[in-house]
Amino acid sequence: MKTFTLTPVDAWFFRDGRPYNEKEANQADATSLFPPPARTLSGALRAALARANGWSGSGPWSLELNAAFGANAEDLAALQFSGPFLTKNQTAYWPLPRHLLGRSIDKKWNVQAFLHPAESLSHCDAGEINLPVVALPSGEKRAGLKPAETAWISTPGLTLVLAGKLPKAGEIIPANDLWAHEPRVGLRRHEEKRTTEEGALYSPAYVRLCRGVSLGFGISGVPVGRHHVDGVLPFGGESRLAHCEAWPGSPLPTAPPLASFKPQADGLLAFTATLLTPGCFKAPPLPGATVVSACVGKPVTIGGWDSLKRIPLPLEPFAPAGSVWFCTAAVADFAAIHAMHGTQLGKHAAHGFGQIVIGLWPSK
Repeated sequence: MKTFTLTPVDAWFFRDGRPYNEKEANQADATSLFPPPARTLSGALRAALARANGWSGSGPWSLELNAAFGANAEDLAALQFSGPFLTKNQTAYWPLPRHLLGRSIDKKWNVQAFLHPAESLSHCDAGEINLPVVALPSGEKRAGLKPAETAWISTPGLTLVLAGKLPKAGEIIPANDLWAHEPRVGLRRHEEKRTTEEGALYSPAYVRLCRGVSLGFGISGVPVGRHHVDGVLPFGGESRLAHCEAWPGSPLPTAPPLASFKPQADGLLAFTATLLTPGCFKAPPLPGATVVSACVGKPVTIGGWDSLKRIPLPLEPFAPAGSVWFCTAAVADFAAIHAMHGTQLGKHAAHGFGQIVIGLWPSK
């Protein structure tokens, strides 16, 4: 897996699944998604790979390019993507796991507690389950603790979280220190008459990355002898430009050693599965694992665009990045599960969706 970063030449724009057609009411305040869905990234990069290996940029690919980089929106040949993640000053950042709670102090997010499964079952609309409860020493105040919806955590901080330890304050960064939305106003003009008409005004909000911030991704499976992606490439809405360059090292957090997972009283090993990118599943499909509890955000709907058929791809529900599942597994099954750290699971995994990391349950 080779890792790269994309740095915008200007602002970017990424659509969501809602219609965005001329003269419709939603032309006002159309805000760009960020980070973009994995399928947006993989589509732009596959096109860049094809151009680097002889494609003119228009028309169908040759049979050789289809075999190397895939023949359609779901056939990616041997390519495997990972990410996206963010980098700032050569440090990788990921969405903050949802079992971390904290408070905003002096406009900075301070992590102060974990959520962990309750000892007893609770009756709710999902059945009899172990709901997450706050793990705090007696006497500590729980009022005001909540998940950080828009915070990001560095790879060293996420490594601590996977080890069941609270990260340091400096490892957490708010989203507004990574990017900002930039509202603009546009007016469509008739190319020949040089005039405009009613319904031609639109006001999108682009996304502009802060200084030193880039969008990271990984890619493997490029056939031997084929040129890799490099240089400047069109990316996102309006084919705005991005500069692609190699990024040293691995952005993934380190998994706790296999020996650090100890059997519980019932003989099962307890572990967490944390989503780094949105996953198209209700729970990670880990063989032999049982979900005890979970901290999962609201589903996000993600679609895409089929550039061959020129039609939108259907919207599907995804578990959001940062979702955490508390699981158990038999000792005999866990080595295979531990080896799945950093891999992609579920539907559309080749695009980079469903990337998980394995960690310890936090201390009670």
